[in-house]
Amino acid sequence: MSVLHIDAQVVDNREVIKDHRVITCLAPDLAELARPGHFVNVLASEAASSILRKPFSIYHADPHTGLVAMLYQVKGPTTVGMAHKRAGDRIDLVGPLGGNVFEPDPRPGVHHVMVGGGYGVPPLVFLSKVLGQAAQTPQITFIVGARSKDRLLCQDELAEMGVNVRPSTEDGSHGVKGRVTDVLSEILADDVAVYCCGPDAMMRAVGAMCIASGVDCQVSLEAPMPCGIGVCMGCVVDTTDGIRVRACCEGPVFDARKVVWK
Repeated sequence: MSVLHIDAQVVDNREVIKDHRVITCLAPDLAELARPGHFVNVLASEAASSILRKPFSIYHADPHTGLVAMLYQVKGPTTVGMAHKRAGDRIDLVGPLGGNVFEPDPRPGVHHVMVGGGYGVPPLVFLSKVLGQAAQTPQITFIVGARSKDRLLCQDELAEMGVNVRPSTEDGSHGVKGRVTDVLSEILADDVAVYCCGPDAMMRAVGAMCIASGVDCQVSLEAPMPCGIGVCMGCVVDTTDGIRVRACCEGPVFDARKVVWK
């Protein structure tokens, strides 16, 4: 897999919910290579002292238009810098990064279940779109969780894609009152494959539930990845095999059974 250093042109940068934006860039070579689970490292901080890149999951990549998008929360120097970008500006990207990405379960008739919360939603939207483009449209359910209704991401977009959206909110303001695991417990079965991304505590709980039920679960880990190519060793993950691996190279997607959660 080629890793590209791209000075990409910003095409659009819009707010989707409070403090969350989608930045879309023209990066044809990146769009051609990107797969669900890949990420890019962005250098966009306006602080002169900031030299470290930040990783962002690829939210959309269209090889036909050459457009690549990242959904991000405006929080910290890099994302503040990203939020200030306007159409026509340039943004410094390195990618696609990641040695292991989401692999759709190939079983005929399998029920693909996405479980996403917060910053974990974007790569699963990308995966849902790729799955939906298959010759035989698969069954896809997307469990999306948040603290409250105004923090839920991508519901309308997913519905337009024909995905069965199952929202959950901790305060009960929309969908099931509770956590994503409350919804997942209703639909776990032998014909289910689970793909998960979000806060570590959420992924740990989803993974444990799937392991107990004998259901395959892939999790995309979030970790500091300033280099993204395995040099800095800032994203080391302990595995049940007793070895330590790099999330940026041997991940970011792992079989939930292989992760030792901290």
